Amino acid sequence: MADRYWYEDAVFYHIYTFSLAQTPFQNDYAAQGHAFSEIETWLPHITKLGCNAVLFSPVLKSRSHGYDVTDYFTIDNRAGTNDEFKSLVDTFRKNGVRVILDSVFNHCGRDFFAFQELRNGNRDYAAWFSGVDFNRQSPMGDPFHYDTWSGYYELPKFNLQHAPVRQYLLDAAKFWISEFGIDGMRLDSANVLDFGFMRELRSVTTSLKSDFWLMGEVVGGEYQRWVDGSTLHSVTNYILYKSLFSSHNDNNLYELAHSLQNAKPSNGLPLYNFLDNHDQPRIASSIKNGAFLEMLYTAMFTLPGLPSIYYGSEWGIRGVKENGSDQPLRPYIDINNPPPDAPALPARIAKLAGIRQRHDALKYGGYKQVFLEYHRPFVFERSSGNERIFVALNVGESPDTFSLSGQHGGGFTDLLTNENINSQSAASIPVAPFSVRVLKALS
Repeated sequence: MADRYWYEDAVFYHIYTFSLAQTPFQNDYAAQGHAFSEIETWLPHITKLGCNAVLFSPVLKSRSHGYDVTDYFTIDNRAGTNDEFKSLVDTFRKNGVRVILDSVFNHCGRDFFAFQELRNGNRDYAAWFSGVDFNRQSPMGDPFHYDTWSGYYELPKFNLQHAPVRQYLLDAAKFWISEFGIDGMRLDSANVLDFGFMRELRSVTTSLKSDFWLMGEVVGGEYQRWVDGSTLHSVTNYILYKSLFSSHNDNNLYELAHSLQNAKPSNGLPLYNFLDNHDQPRIASSIKNGAFLEMLYTAMFTLPGLPSIYYGSEWGIRGVKENGSDQPLRPYIDINNPPPDAPALPARIAKLAGIRQRHDALKYGGYKQVFLEYHRPFVFERSSGNERIFVALNVGESPDTFSLSGQHGGGFTDLLTNENINSQSAASIPVAPFSVRVLKALS
Protein backbone atom coordinates (compact mmCIF):
# COMPACT_ATOMS: atom_id res chain seq x y z
CA MET A 1 0.00 0.00 0.00
CA ALA A 2 1.31 3.44 -0.88
CA ASP A 3 2.14 5.80 1.97
CA ARG A 4 -0.87 7.79 3.08
CA TYR A 5 -0.99 11.41 4.16
CA TRP A 6 -1.83 12.35 7.74
CA TYR A 7 -5.21 13.84 6.82
CA GLU A 8 -6.49 10.50 5.57
CA ASP A 9 -6.32 9.27 9.18
CA ALA A 10 -7.54 12.51 10.71
CA VAL A 11 -10.16 13.00 13.39
CA PHE A 12 -10.74 16.74 13.79
CA TYR A 13 -11.58 18.88 16.78
CA HIS A 14 -13.09 22.26 15.86
CA ILE A 15 -12.55 25.21 18.20
CA TYR A 16 -14.12 28.63 17.86
CA THR A 17 -11.03 30.42 19.12
CA PHE A 18 -12.51 33.75 20.22
CA SER A 19 -14.99 31.98 22.51
CA LEU A 20 -12.38 30.02 24.42
CA ALA A 21 -10.26 33.18 24.51
CA GLN A 22 -13.26 35.04 26.03
CA THR A 23 -12.64 37.99 23.74
CA PRO A 24 -14.95 41.01 23.53
CA PHE A 25 -17.02 40.86 20.35
CA GLN A 26 -15.84 44.24 19.07
CA ASN A 27 -12.12 44.83 18.76
CA ASP A 28 -10.83 48.27 19.69
CA TYR A 29 -7.33 47.13 18.59
CA ALA A 30 -5.97 48.38 21.91
CA ALA A 31 -6.35 45.61 24.48
CA GLN A 32 -3.84 42.76 24.29
CA GLY A 33 -5.08 39.34 25.32
CA HIS A 34 -3.05 36.27 26.26
CA ALA A 35 -5.51 33.39 26.01
CA PHE A 36 -3.58 30.73 24.11
CA SER A 37 -2.13 29.28 27.30
CA GLU A 38 -5.68 28.46 28.47
CA ILE A 39 -6.56 26.97 25.09
CA GLU A 40 -3.45 24.79 25.42
CA THR A 41 -5.01 23.21 28.52
CA TRP A 42 -7.61 21.62 26.22
CA LEU A 43 -4.91 19.46 24.61
CA PRO A 44 -5.18 16.43 26.96
CA HIS A 45 -8.95 16.35 26.50
CA ILE A 46 -8.62 16.60 22.71
CA THR A 47 -6.13 13.74 22.51
CA LYS A 48 -8.15 11.62 24.96
CA LEU A 49 -11.11 11.93 22.59
CA GLY A 50 -8.91 10.44 19.88
CA CYS A 51 -8.58 13.62 17.83
CA ASN A 52 -5.30 14.14 16.00
CA ALA A 53 -6.06 17.46 14.26
CA VAL A 54 -7.55 20.72 15.47
CA LEU A 55 -9.30 23.39 13.40
CA PHE A 56 -8.99 26.87 14.88
CA SER A 57 -11.72 29.15 13.62
CA PRO A 58 -10.34 32.58 12.77
CA VAL A 59 -7.36 33.79 14.79
CA LEU A 60 -6.20 36.66 12.55
CA LYS A 61 -6.79 40.28 13.56
CA SER A 62 -10.34 41.36 12.80
CA ARG A 63 -12.94 43.88 13.92
CA SER A 64 -15.46 41.35 15.29
CA HIS A 65 -16.15 37.66 14.56
CA GLY A 66 -12.92 36.85 12.74
CA TYR A 67 -14.24 36.66 9.19
CA ASP A 68 -13.86 40.42 8.72
CA VAL A 69 -10.06 40.27 8.63
CA THR A 70 -8.10 43.45 9.27
CA ASP A 71 -4.53 42.10 9.04
CA TYR A 72 -3.57 38.82 7.36
CA PHE A 73 -0.15 38.71 9.00
CA THR A 74 -1.08 39.34 12.64
CA ILE A 75 -2.86 37.23 15.24
CA ASP A 76 -5.88 38.96 16.74
CA ASN A 77 -4.75 41.11 19.65
CA ARG A 78 -7.82 40.05 21.67
CA ALA A 79 -6.54 36.45 21.74
CA GLY A 80 -2.75 36.72 21.81
CA THR A 81 0.40 37.48 19.89
CA ASN A 82 2.07 35.87 16.89
CA ASP A 83 4.70 34.30 19.14
CA GLU A 84 2.07 32.95 21.52
CA PHE A 85 0.11 31.36 18.69
CA LYS A 86 3.29 29.88 17.25
CA SER A 87 4.03 28.35 20.66
CA LEU A 88 0.49 26.91 20.79
CA VAL A 89 0.90 25.31 17.37
CA ASP A 90 4.28 23.89 18.36
CA THR A 91 2.81 22.32 21.50
CA PHE A 92 -0.10 20.75 19.64
CA ARG A 93 2.14 19.34 16.93
CA LYS A 94 4.64 17.94 19.44
CA ASN A 95 1.72 16.05 20.95
CA GLY A 96 0.69 14.56 17.62
CA VAL A 97 -2.09 17.03 16.81
CA ARG A 98 -2.01 18.80 13.45
CA VAL A 99 -3.21 22.40 13.27
CA ILE A 100 -5.61 23.82 10.67
CA LEU A 101 -6.28 27.55 10.33
CA ASP A 102 -9.64 28.94 9.23
CA SER A 103 -8.75 31.25 6.33
CA VAL A 104 -10.74 34.02 4.65
CA PHE A 105 -9.69 34.74 1.06
CA ASN A 106 -13.00 35.70 -0.55
CA HIS A 107 -13.44 38.94 1.38
CA CYS A 108 -11.97 41.05 4.18
CA GLY A 109 -13.16 43.56 6.76
CA ARG A 110 -13.65 47.27 6.22
CA ASP A 111 -10.58 47.97 8.37
CA PHE A 112 -8.30 46.11 5.96
CA PHE A 113 -5.61 48.50 4.74
CA ALA A 114 -6.53 48.41 1.03
CA PHE A 115 -10.18 49.16 1.74
CA GLN A 116 -9.16 51.98 4.06
CA GLU A 117 -6.97 53.41 1.28
CA LEU A 118 -9.93 53.25 -1.09
CA ARG A 119 -12.21 54.94 1.43
CA ASN A 120 -9.59 57.68 1.81
CA GLY A 121 -9.75 58.41 -1.93
CA ASN A 122 -6.84 56.31 -3.22
CA ARG A 123 -8.41 54.87 -6.35
CA ASP A 124 -5.31 52.79 -7.03
CA TYR A 125 -6.89 50.27 -4.68
CA ALA A 126 -10.22 50.09 -6.50
CA ALA A 127 -8.99 47.06 -8.44
CA TRP A 128 -8.43 45.18 -5.20
CA PHE A 129 -12.18 44.80 -4.75
CA SER A 130 -14.95 43.36 -6.85
CA GLY A 131 -17.60 45.57 -8.42
CA VAL A 132 -16.31 48.98 -7.31
CA ASP A 133 -18.60 51.63 -8.79
CA PHE A 134 -17.90 55.30 -8.13
CA ASN A 135 -21.30 56.28 -9.58
CA ARG A 136 -23.12 54.88 -6.54
CA GLN A 137 -22.79 55.09 -2.79
CA SER A 138 -22.70 52.09 -0.50
CA PRO A 139 -25.24 51.66 2.32
CA MET A 140 -22.31 52.32 4.67
CA GLY A 141 -21.95 55.88 3.34
CA ASP A 142 -18.89 55.27 1.16
CA PRO A 143 -18.63 57.39 -2.01
CA PHE A 144 -18.59 54.18 -4.06
CA HIS A 145 -20.41 50.87 -4.23
CA TYR A 146 -18.78 47.43 -4.04
CA ASP A 147 -19.55 43.72 -4.06
CA THR A 148 -19.81 41.88 -0.75
CA TRP A 149 -20.13 38.45 0.73
CA SER A 150 -23.83 37.64 0.79
CA GLY A 151 -24.94 41.28 1.01
CA TYR A 152 -22.97 42.10 4.17
CA TYR A 153 -21.28 45.43 3.51
CA GLU A 154 -18.95 44.84 6.46
CA LEU A 155 -17.34 42.18 4.21
CA PRO A 156 -16.00 43.71 0.95
CA LYS A 157 -15.34 41.07 -1.68
CA PHE A 158 -11.81 40.80 -3.11
CA ASN A 159 -11.17 40.93 -6.84
CA LEU A 160 -9.09 37.78 -7.09
CA GLN A 161 -8.41 38.44 -10.77
CA HIS A 162 -6.16 41.31 -9.68
CA ALA A 163 -2.56 40.10 -9.42
CA PRO A 164 -1.54 42.22 -6.39
CA VAL A 165 -4.46 40.84 -4.37
CA ARG A 166 -3.64 37.26 -5.26
CA GLN A 167 0.00 37.79 -4.41
CA TYR A 168 -0.82 39.43 -1.08
CA LEU A 169 -3.04 36.53 -0.03
CA LEU A 170 -0.62 33.87 -1.26
CA ASP A 171 2.17 35.60 0.64
CA ALA A 172 -0.02 35.47 3.74
CA ALA A 173 -0.53 31.72 3.28
CA LYS A 174 3.22 31.24 2.89
CA PHE A 175 3.75 33.26 6.07
CA TRP A 176 1.33 31.11 8.09
CA ILE A 177 3.18 27.98 7.00
CA SER A 178 6.69 29.33 7.53
CA GLU A 179 6.00 31.33 10.69
CA PHE A 180 3.36 29.25 12.49
CA GLY A 181 3.94 25.81 10.99
CA ILE A 182 0.26 25.11 10.29
CA ASP A 183 -0.69 21.89 8.48
CA GLY A 184 -3.75 23.00 6.54
CA MET A 185 -6.48 25.54 5.97
CA ARG A 186 -10.23 25.67 5.92
CA LEU A 187 -11.22 28.07 3.15
CA ASP A 188 -14.18 30.14 4.24
CA SER A 189 -16.89 30.63 1.59
CA ALA A 190 -15.15 28.30 -0.85
CA ASN A 191 -18.44 27.89 -2.71
CA VAL A 192 -18.00 31.45 -4.07
CA LEU A 193 -14.20 31.54 -4.11
CA ASP A 194 -12.36 31.90 -7.42
CA PHE A 195 -11.33 28.48 -8.75
CA GLY A 196 -8.17 29.84 -10.33
CA PHE A 197 -7.07 31.22 -6.98
CA MET A 198 -7.78 27.92 -5.24
CA ARG A 199 -5.68 26.04 -7.79
CA GLU A 200 -2.82 28.50 -7.35
CA LEU A 201 -3.13 28.22 -3.58
CA ARG A 202 -2.97 24.43 -3.84
CA SER A 203 0.19 24.64 -5.92
CA VAL A 204 1.89 27.15 -3.61
CA THR A 205 1.07 25.36 -0.36
CA THR A 206 2.00 21.93 -1.70
CA SER A 207 5.35 23.27 -2.86
CA LEU A 208 6.05 24.41 0.70
CA LYS A 209 4.60 21.37 2.46
CA SER A 210 3.84 18.25 0.43
CA ASP A 211 1.18 17.07 2.90
CA PHE A 212 -0.54 20.44 3.34
CA TRP A 213 -4.34 20.01 3.47
CA LEU A 214 -6.95 22.34 1.95
CA MET A 215 -10.61 22.03 2.88
CA GLY A 216 -13.33 24.34 1.62
CA GLU A 217 -16.62 25.50 3.09
CA VAL A 218 -19.17 24.37 0.49
CA VAL A 219 -22.83 23.98 1.36
CA GLY A 220 -24.30 22.43 -1.79
CA GLY A 221 -23.53 21.56 -5.36
CA GLU A 222 -21.44 18.89 -7.02
CA TYR A 223 -18.58 18.39 -4.60
CA GLN A 224 -16.39 17.01 -7.38
CA ARG A 225 -16.11 20.58 -8.71
CA TRP A 226 -13.97 21.49 -5.69
CA VAL A 227 -12.42 18.19 -4.62
CA ASP A 228 -9.79 16.95 -7.05
CA GLY A 229 -6.06 16.65 -7.51
CA SER A 230 -5.53 20.30 -8.41
CA THR A 231 -7.95 22.27 -6.22
CA LEU A 232 -9.04 21.13 -2.74
CA HIS A 233 -8.52 17.93 -0.78
CA SER A 234 -11.94 18.10 0.88
CA VAL A 235 -15.06 20.18 1.47
CA THR A 236 -17.65 20.44 4.23
CA ASN A 237 -20.15 17.62 3.78
CA TYR A 238 -23.38 19.55 4.31
CA ILE A 239 -25.36 16.97 2.34
CA LEU A 240 -24.52 14.27 4.86
CA TYR A 241 -24.88 16.66 7.81
CA LYS A 242 -28.51 17.44 7.03
CA SER A 243 -29.50 13.87 6.25
CA LEU A 244 -27.92 12.43 9.39
CA PHE A 245 -30.06 14.22 11.97
CA SER A 246 -33.25 14.58 9.91
CA SER A 247 -33.28 10.88 8.94
CA HIS A 248 -33.12 10.00 12.62
CA ASN A 249 -35.77 12.52 13.64
CA ASP A 250 -38.15 11.22 10.96
CA ASN A 251 -37.22 7.54 11.31
CA ASN A 252 -36.59 7.63 7.59
CA LEU A 253 -33.19 6.20 6.80
CA TYR A 254 -34.00 6.33 3.11
CA GLU A 255 -32.95 9.97 3.32
CA LEU A 256 -29.54 9.04 4.72
CA ALA A 257 -29.06 6.25 2.20
CA HIS A 258 -30.01 8.56 -0.66
CA SER A 259 -27.68 11.31 0.48
CA LEU A 260 -24.76 8.89 0.50
CA GLN A 261 -25.10 8.62 -3.26
CA ASN A 262 -24.14 12.30 -3.47
CA ALA A 263 -22.34 12.96 -0.20
CA LYS A 264 -19.05 11.48 -1.34
CA PRO A 265 -17.25 12.35 -4.56
CA SER A 266 -16.87 9.66 -7.17
CA ASN A 267 -13.10 10.20 -7.08
CA GLY A 268 -13.09 8.71 -3.58
CA LEU A 269 -11.45 11.70 -1.90
CA PRO A 270 -12.77 12.08 1.67
CA LEU A 271 -15.14 14.86 2.65
CA TYR A 272 -15.22 16.66 6.00
CA ASN A 273 -18.08 15.24 8.09
CA PHE A 274 -19.68 17.02 11.05
CA LEU A 275 -22.82 17.03 13.18
CA ASP A 276 -22.66 20.74 14.00
CA ASN A 277 -20.30 23.70 13.74
CA HIS A 278 -19.98 27.39 14.55
CA ASP A 279 -22.72 28.25 12.02
CA GLN A 280 -25.24 25.47 12.75
CA PRO A 281 -27.33 24.50 15.80
CA ARG A 282 -25.72 22.16 18.28
CA ILE A 283 -26.63 18.59 17.38
CA ALA A 284 -28.27 18.06 20.79
CA SER A 285 -30.68 20.88 19.86
CA SER A 286 -31.38 19.43 16.41
CA ILE A 287 -32.56 15.99 17.47
CA LYS A 288 -35.90 14.91 18.90
CA ASN A 289 -34.49 12.12 21.06
CA GLY A 290 -31.35 12.28 23.18
CA ALA A 291 -30.72 8.59 22.41
CA PHE A 292 -29.82 9.65 18.89
CA LEU A 293 -26.61 11.35 20.03
CA GLU A 294 -24.55 8.17 20.35
CA MET A 295 -26.13 6.80 17.17
CA LEU A 296 -25.20 9.88 15.18
CA TYR A 297 -21.59 9.94 16.34
CA THR A 298 -21.34 6.22 15.57
CA ALA A 299 -22.70 6.81 12.08
CA MET A 300 -20.32 9.72 11.48
CA PHE A 301 -17.29 7.67 12.53
CA THR A 302 -18.24 4.68 10.38
CA LEU A 303 -19.43 6.40 7.19
CA PRO A 304 -17.02 7.56 4.46
CA GLY A 305 -15.27 10.83 5.24
CA LEU A 306 -13.28 12.61 7.92
CA PRO A 307 -15.08 12.99 11.27
CA SER A 308 -15.05 16.30 13.13
CA ILE A 309 -16.21 17.22 16.64
CA TYR A 310 -17.27 20.78 17.42
CA TYR A 311 -15.98 21.78 20.83
CA GLY A 312 -18.49 21.17 23.59
CA SER A 313 -20.81 18.95 21.59
CA GLU A 314 -19.01 15.89 22.95
CA TRP A 315 -20.86 16.71 26.19
CA GLY A 316 -24.19 17.11 24.41
CA ILE A 317 -24.52 20.83 25.04
CA ARG A 318 -27.36 22.68 23.35
CA GLY A 319 -27.37 25.87 21.33
CA VAL A 320 -29.41 27.56 18.62
CA LYS A 321 -29.18 30.94 16.95
CA GLU A 322 -31.06 33.71 18.71
CA ASN A 323 -32.31 36.80 16.87
CA GLY A 324 -29.98 35.97 13.99
CA SER A 325 -26.92 35.81 16.26
CA ASP A 326 -24.46 32.91 16.14
CA GLN A 327 -23.12 33.67 19.62
CA PRO A 328 -25.23 31.00 21.40
CA LEU A 329 -23.48 28.44 19.19
CA ARG A 330 -20.09 29.65 20.41
CA PRO A 331 -20.05 29.66 24.23
CA TYR A 332 -17.08 29.80 26.52
CA ILE A 333 -16.46 26.45 28.23
CA ASP A 334 -14.18 25.90 31.20
CA ILE A 335 -12.29 22.70 30.44
CA ASN A 336 -11.80 22.16 34.18
CA ASN A 337 -15.56 22.20 34.73
CA PRO A 338 -17.08 20.51 31.66
CA PRO A 339 -20.85 20.53 31.05
CA PRO A 340 -22.84 17.74 32.73
CA ASP A 341 -25.34 17.19 29.92
CA ALA A 342 -24.14 13.85 28.47
CA PRO A 343 -21.27 12.58 30.63
CA ALA A 344 -20.96 9.19 28.89
CA LEU A 345 -20.67 10.64 25.39
CA PRO A 346 -16.94 11.55 25.44
CA ALA A 347 -16.02 7.93 26.26
CA ARG A 348 -18.20 6.71 23.39
CA ILE A 349 -16.55 9.15 20.98
CA ALA A 350 -13.08 8.09 22.15
CA LYS A 351 -14.02 4.46 21.59
CA LEU A 352 -15.30 5.22 18.11
CA ALA A 353 -12.13 7.15 17.26
CA GLY A 354 -10.03 4.20 18.40
CA ILE A 355 -12.10 1.75 16.36
CA ARG A 356 -11.78 3.93 13.30
CA GLN A 357 -8.02 4.30 13.64
CA ARG A 358 -7.53 0.53 13.95
CA HIS A 359 -9.54 -0.40 10.87
CA ASP A 360 -8.59 0.64 7.35
CA ALA A 361 -12.08 -0.24 6.12
CA LEU A 362 -13.51 2.66 8.14
CA LYS A 363 -10.76 5.12 7.20
CA TYR A 364 -10.24 4.42 3.52
CA GLY A 365 -12.68 1.67 2.58
CA GLY A 366 -15.39 1.54 -0.01
CA TYR A 367 -19.05 1.95 0.83
CA LYS A 368 -21.93 -0.34 -0.16
CA GLN A 369 -25.57 -0.37 0.85
CA VAL A 370 -26.55 -3.83 2.12
CA PHE A 371 -30.13 -3.51 3.37
CA LEU A 372 -32.70 -0.72 3.36
CA GLU A 373 -36.38 -1.02 4.16
CA TYR A 374 -38.78 1.54 5.62
CA HIS A 375 -38.73 1.55 9.45
CA ARG A 376 -36.20 -1.29 9.50
CA PRO A 377 -32.47 -1.26 10.29
CA PHE A 378 -30.30 0.34 7.63
CA VAL A 379 -27.23 -1.81 6.95
CA PHE A 380 -24.14 -0.77 5.01
CA GLU A 381 -20.71 -2.23 4.44
CA ARG A 382 -17.25 -0.66 4.54
CA SER A 383 -14.45 -2.72 3.03
CA SER A 384 -10.73 -2.43 2.37
CA GLY A 385 -8.68 -5.35 1.09
CA ASN A 386 -9.85 -8.41 3.03
CA GLU A 387 -11.38 -6.36 5.85
CA ARG A 388 -15.17 -6.06 5.87
CA ILE A 389 -17.20 -4.15 8.45
CA PHE A 390 -20.99 -4.01 8.53
CA VAL A 391 -22.91 -1.23 10.29
CA ALA A 392 -26.59 -1.51 11.22
CA LEU A 393 -28.62 1.47 12.46
CA ASN A 394 -31.98 0.97 14.16
CA VAL A 395 -33.73 4.33 14.57
CA GLY A 396 -36.98 2.68 15.67
CA GLU A 397 -38.30 2.48 19.21
CA SER A 398 -38.65 -1.31 19.04
CA PRO A 399 -35.97 -4.01 18.87
CA ASP A 400 -35.42 -5.53 15.46
CA THR A 401 -33.18 -7.96 13.62
CA PHE A 402 -31.16 -7.94 10.42
CA SER A 403 -29.46 -10.63 8.40
CA LEU A 404 -25.86 -10.98 7.28
CA SER A 405 -26.43 -14.55 6.15
CA GLY A 406 -24.12 -15.36 3.28
CA GLN A 407 -22.05 -12.22 3.81
CA HIS A 408 -19.26 -14.11 5.58
CA GLY A 409 -18.89 -17.71 6.66
CA GLY A 410 -16.52 -17.03 9.54
CA GLY A 411 -18.95 -15.06 11.68
CA PHE A 412 -18.62 -11.56 13.10
CA THR A 413 -17.49 -9.63 16.14
CA ASP A 414 -19.18 -6.48 17.40
CA LEU A 415 -16.48 -3.82 17.66
CA LEU A 416 -18.53 -1.87 20.21
CA THR A 417 -19.35 -4.73 22.61
CA ASN A 418 -16.80 -7.45 21.62
CA GLU A 419 -19.70 -9.91 21.21
CA ASN A 420 -19.03 -12.74 18.76
CA ILE A 421 -21.73 -13.88 16.34
CA ASN A 422 -21.30 -17.21 14.58
CA SER A 423 -22.33 -17.84 11.01
CA GLN A 424 -25.44 -19.80 12.09
CA SER A 425 -26.72 -16.77 14.03
CA ALA A 426 -26.01 -14.33 11.21
CA ALA A 427 -29.45 -14.84 9.67
CA SER A 428 -31.12 -12.97 12.54
CA ILE A 429 -28.87 -10.55 14.39
CA PRO A 430 -30.66 -8.53 17.08
CA VAL A 431 -30.33 -4.75 17.31
CA ALA A 432 -31.81 -2.79 20.20
CA PRO A 433 -33.99 0.32 19.78
CA PHE A 434 -32.09 3.53 19.06
CA SER A 435 -28.78 1.75 18.64
CA VAL A 436 -26.06 0.80 16.19
CA ARG A 437 -24.07 -2.38 15.68
CA VAL A 438 -20.62 -2.35 14.12
CA LEU A 439 -19.73 -5.87 13.04
CA LYS A 440 -16.39 -6.97 11.67
CA ALA A 441 -16.32 -10.11 9.55
CA LEU A 442 -13.97 -12.69 11.05
CA SER A 443 -11.39 -14.35 8.84
